[in-house]
Amino acid sequence: MKRNYTTVLQLTDLHLFAQSDVHFNKVNTRDSFIKVLNHVQQHYDNPDIIIITGDLAHDDEPATYQFIAEALKVFNAPVYCVLGNHDHHENAYRVYPLTPVSTDLHCLLRRWQIILVDSNHQPMPDSYQGEVSQAELQRVGELIAQHPDKWALIAMHHNLPHHDDRGVMLEVRNHEQVMAYFEQQPNIKLVLSGHVHQEFVIVQNGVCYLSTPATGYQSTSKSGQVTGEAPGYRWLKLYDNGRFETDVRRVTYWVS
Repeated sequence: MKRNYTTVLQLTDLHLFAQSDVHFNKVNTRDSFIKVLNHVQQHYDNPDIIIITGDLAHDDEPATYQFIAEALKVFNAPVYCVLGNHDHHENAYRVYPLTPVSTDLHCLLRRWQIILVDSNHQPMPDSYQGEVSQAELQRVGELIAQHPDKWALIAMHHNLPHHDDRGVMLEVRNHEQVMAYFEQQPNIKLVLSGHVHQEFVIVQNGVCYLSTPATGYQSTSKSGQVTGEAPGYRWLKLYDNGRFETDVRRVTYWVS
């Protein structure tokens, strides 16, 4: 039977180190990352594409970015990533592109287009807030106009909707403007993000905003305390008619 959908694996907030025995917030993030990859292999077929929504490395080391690329070779799938507030952008782009990780911020998949958006415009010292530049918004609009027959998935590091449980310090500073712009585009169906190390779903004006658990430690946003919840990932099916299905899976054999 002919397939009418594309499969997407979203990973986020890896916070890896070049050293294999380093713990971050009492979690060996490398070990946790590998367990997540193993879990995906055990429960799903090979994804058509992998999207990483930021905070790949926590130690700024090029070797960490190299390790991530090597680990992801277990999947026969292209990898697209957008960087987070903890990533060292210069070192990341010194290593990437490196098979299978691409530096492209756009790709076409059947009846869908994936647009990766940089939310690190004008970062402020000691701030976890993000910002999306006017140039990025213009780029999104141009891609939507170039491919009017494609549904659109946006992927970015920072979350957009305000949520009282997350606190202002984690918001995109111009989130109201960005959301209004996205919600004016009828082809934009969903926005994937990470950053807050927790899952949520918010639907507003026809756009579904999804945040995904980290592959390492989970936290409560306002306090930043580690919760002890299992790491996770998101699996999506993007259907040709614009419908989508998604599921968050937790690595249940996780020991905190």
